[in-house]
Amino acid sequence: MSPSEVRVTVGEIWNVALPPGTLLAGGRTGLCRPVEWVSSLRATFPLFGSLENGYMALARLEVARQVDPRLALPYLLDQLHRAGVVALLVDEPVGPEAVDRADALSLPLLVLPPGTDQHEVERDILRTLVDHEGQLARREMAARQSLQRVMGRGGLAAVLQAVAERAGGEALLTDRSGTRVERAGAPVEGEAVETTFAVSVAGRFLGNLVVRLADADCNPLDSIYLRQAAEVCGIEMLQSLARQETEDRLGADLVEQLLDDEHGEETLASRLARLGYDLSPDRRHVVVALGPSRDGRQTDDCQHAARDLCWAAQRDGGAVLTVGYREQIMAFCSFPAALPDRRVRAWLQEALSAADGRCTAGVSRVVRDVAGLRIAVAQALDAGALGRRIEGRDGPYYYEELGLYRLLAGLRSRDELKRFYEETLGPLARYDATHGTELVHTLACFFAENANASQTSRALYIHRNTLSYRLQRIVEITGLDLDDAEARLALQLALKIDHLSS
Repeated sequence: MSPSEVRVTVGEIWNVALPPGTLLAGGRTGLCRPVEWVSSLRATFPLFGSLENGYMALARLEVARQVDPRLALPYLLDQLHRAGVVALLVDEPVGPEAVDRADALSLPLLVLPPGTDQHEVERDILRTLVDHEGQLARREMAARQSLQRVMGRGGLAAVLQAVAERAGGEALLTDRSGTRVERAGAPVEGEAVETTFAVSVAGRFLGNLVVRLADADCNPLDSIYLRQAAEVCGIEMLQSLARQETEDRLGADLVEQLLDDEHGEETLASRLARLGYDLSPDRRHVVVALGPSRDGRQTDDCQHAARDLCWAAQRDGGAVLTVGYREQIMAFCSFPAALPDRRVRAWLQEALSAADGRCTAGVSRVVRDVAGLRIAVAQALDAGALGRRIEGRDGPYYYEELGLYRLLAGLRSRDELKRFYEETLGPLARYDATHGTELVHTLACFFAENANASQTSRALYIHRNTLSYRLQRIVEITGLDLDDAEARLALQLALKIDHLSS
């Protein structure tokens, strides 16, 4: 179909040619009708000249009343409908009788904003009818330029505010995961009409621009403006994402260098300083490793926990630098040396406990200077990794509280550790797997209850005789005497190794 044959509907005229703020009072079901031409009301008879099927009519109601005081709007709608008119534009608010009549006739009744130049509106409608693609492109360009100026002045927040004001509702910008980036406008109470525009740049989906309205009829969406807003937001989000990805790469490099003894402390101090991290002599530090949940799910809760940590630290004069490292977020926390450890522990607990279960947090010891940070990074990573493997322990996981697990952490990959496990707990684990028994669990519960047989039987919900039989089978299979302190220590260590490797 050639451009001259493109059928432009009433709805497209409303969206492309009419000024912002034009309201649809009634006749919504007729918005899909094609428009052939436009005609304005005259001050003499015939009021609209020669009307034909498919015409859109513009009327100044005061002029109509001057020509004939008895000319009521419902009567005018009837006459225009009979003439084949597909829509009527008026310049003042209309009453309920006219709205009902427009709905009954499926004749869109559009109300222009106060002070609108109807001659300019008529010209814009004609331009759209004659050169629909060109008018659409001009409207898009004007919207984009306007939004780019808004972005330059106030960023994403200003663009969302402009969208909310234009739509007369609430505007939200979300990222790929659905997390809110920005919001503007008053929240819509009750049931809302929601329209979503995908935010994509060069085929890369970045999120959604969501507009919520209380009443779509009274708050028409300018889809051209909103699509351009989504594009402008997308460009800014892509640039922000690129900056974040660059920072994450730099952050990962920083963590790797802190873990690598070959890099000098002066070089590391310089890198941390360029990232804005305070290494002053009067500061102490703690490192937090925020990682996936126990079941390995990747969520946004680590990001939320990192933001909470920044907020909590700021209240006590602290500052937090967050960097991405593999599947984790590393938070370097700097705070005044005079701040008591209990205060540091308090805001760490406050910020991290809320995310427990949805992400894990490994916390290092409190350290000083770059040399201490080297150790703290490894401690935080080990604490997080160990915490995910230890059942029955709630996070955050403080390295200094992990007891024997700290000693075993550095041996996880060593053959000697595996050999020790095989010689102690290995036979028992294989017996359980073959016979469907729970002797390893029974042994773990026995040690957890301080070798108290009565408490162990109650914890396992079994009779004392059943427990005695199980303990005897453990002795027979392992060849280790549970009354021997050294044998009990060996089995307890093997159980902890089992936790590390599971």
